[in-house]
Amino acid sequence: MRIKRYEAPTIQEALMKVKKDLGPEAVILYTKTFRKGGVLGFFGRPMAEITAGVDLNLMDDLAKRKSASVPPPAAVGSSESPLAKAAATATLTLVPPPPTGSLDPARAKVKALQRELNEMKTSSLATVLRDLNPAETSVILSEGFNKMRKKMARQEVEDFLIQRIIKGMIAEKVDPEKNEELSAWLKRFVAGTIKFAPPAAAVHFQKVVAFVGPTGVGKTTTLAKLAARYSLMERRKVAMVTADTYRIAATEQLKTYGRIMGIPVEVADSAEDITGILAKYKNMDLILVDTAGRSPSNEEQLEELKRFIAKSQPDEIHLVLSATTKYYDMIRIIERFGAAVPINRMIFTKLDETRFYGAFLNLMNNFQIPLSYYSTGQNVPDDLEIPETHSLADRITRALLS
Repeated sequence: MRIKRYEAPTIQEALMKVKKDLGPEAVILYTKTFRKGGVLGFFGRPMAEITAGVDLNLMDDLAKRKSASVPPPAAVGSSESPLAKAAATATLTLVPPPPTGSLDPARAKVKALQRELNEMKTSSLATVLRDLNPAETSVILSEGFNKMRKKMARQEVEDFLIQRIIKGMIAEKVDPEKNEELSAWLKRFVAGTIKFAPPAAAVHFQKVVAFVGPTGVGKTTTLAKLAARYSLMERRKVAMVTADTYRIAATEQLKTYGRIMGIPVEVADSAEDITGILAKYKNMDLILVDTAGRSPSNEEQLEELKRFIAKSQPDEIHLVLSATTKYYDMIRIIERFGAAVPINRMIFTKLDETRFYGAFLNLMNNFQIPLSYYSTGQNVPDDLEIPETHSLADRITRALLS
């Protein structure tokens, strides 16, 4: 295999060098941008680098096929020759080179590059480039798209979602250099990705709503905010139930909120208690049930939660997640709690404590669980938002483009 590195002021010019030198069978192995010259990395001119390779056997086969159907060698290099036309219009493809034989030093290097290519193919850039023509490739590798892609990667947006965003922008001819146009398009995309749920007490019959999730995400505070909203602002008859008898002072915290708001609070020491409590407050419009925080790794705790939910038979089960939780931990929490109880809503807390919204967007895209509320602080009853498409999309878009 012949492997070469090409430098040029832009990616487009580097691609042209690859195409001219290696022809249509070239395989792009690596791309990057950097600054050349200057002092300590400053004031250097921007440059692009592409490492590409081509299988020598394929080049020989191509040359033999062409030589059998073209005029003498002198005409092959002319601008009118079929080979020159093919090279001029060829599309570079991101496919792995054919298998190699024994691992001598040169072939070992090829193997290493193949591994790098396989890793690269999983990235948004490689996946997007694979299906594009040269004109589209030039667009997607432009400085504007590169900046946008890097910003989204910093926000921890998943590669496949970045790919989807970029392809959508190309299809609709959105210019990433025009900030207003980019922001408006991305806001529409985000709004279309997030699924919302109606407020908990939107209907005129009793509703039992349970809140589940790991420890420390703010379930009790969120429950108190909702109790205040529906009791004080919407004049609904509300009762609160807590099953969190594990955390020190958890029941006292909810009882304190209840005394301040004039809302009854009951403690369920076991799953068997909940049936009697629900019967006691059968005339209430809304019963909010606070469960103990559970570890997604603790099978016994999740089984206990499952029994409690089965006894209480809530109309809605809201999984409460903190926006500061790591993305892959969020995925595990959703999967583990979802396997134990039928989650049908999600609440995000602590949006005021993070500047990174990529995980939020990933989850909304990956899981078809609607968002019911999100909180932006500790104040009760304030700092709890009913999701509104444009305001939430605006918040996320500003973060993604910052």
